[in-house]
Amino acid sequence: MIRLFESRARRIQRLPSVRCVFCDLDGTLLTSDNTVLDVVADAVSEMRRHGIRLVLASGRTDGFTRRYAADLDPEAPVISLNGSLVKRADATVLLQAPLPPAVFTLLEEFQHTVDGAALSWSLFTVEGTMSLDERPVLPRYLRAREEEMFRVGSLRPYYQQTVAFCAGGPYIAIQKLSVTLARRYGSRLQRITYQSGSGSDRYYLEVRLRHVNKATGVRAVLEELGIHRRESAAIGDYTNDVEMCKFTGVSAAMKNGNNAVRAAADLVTSKSHSDGGAADFFRMILRHRTAFR
Repeated sequence: MIRLFESRARRIQRLPSVRCVFCDLDGTLLTSDNTVLDVVADAVSEMRRHGIRLVLASGRTDGFTRRYAADLDPEAPVISLNGSLVKRADATVLLQAPLPPAVFTLLEEFQHTVDGAALSWSLFTVEGTMSLDERPVLPRYLRAREEEMFRVGSLRPYYQQTVAFCAGGPYIAIQKLSVTLARRYGSRLQRITYQSGSGSDRYYLEVRLRHVNKATGVRAVLEELGIHRRESAAIGDYTNDVEMCKFTGVSAAMKNGNNAVRAAADLVTSKSHSDGGAADFFRMILRHRTAFR
């Protein structure tokens, strides 16, 4: 790892050579109402005029993320679902990390149990979000755009292209499913359980491959663009941004970022996402770039 024996001061010296910035969406680029402030959009436009690419890297779906990429840098790839799916600007697949087929054999077995019958299932695939339900039970940040969501008669045809799945329902059923997956697959899968913001007995279990994260998506994009990782930067606000921030040549955490990402990043913005804090980092890159030319 290039960061292992380097100080933050040394990494910050890479700011003038940055050619590509990887940026999280929620809590970073977007305000709480899912808008991009003009000050942020203007800073992105200025970066592009200086030949610096902006690549969005989000835990959201490809379609949700792409709608912002289309306005900010329409020729850039899009990293979605925390690196499980990466698509080029023309929506062709650059990288996908499908779950092992045997996982779905286990899921089908579980669906036929009393607990399994109480759950809503959604598969996140290259083609979109597939569900047996007309209104899938999903956490807010995974609720895709209408054109991305499909009600299907069977999930089976989509197993081979599924990069992540989410089950929603009562706590006991979610816990039993999580334990069943852990016993069968151990550390191969990343299992994230969380409660619905409604405060009701609705929980979610999100599952994807453990070795996949935003950094694996960043690596694929840099290879595609022919840019060295030392010439890249990242900015984020949450734990799922940590690996990305560690992987790139230099990184920033948002003022509103949690402790994990603030510890991993080289800089912390002086403003939060609601005040356009990402623009400060973009402008810092531009200042260093023009100062050394």
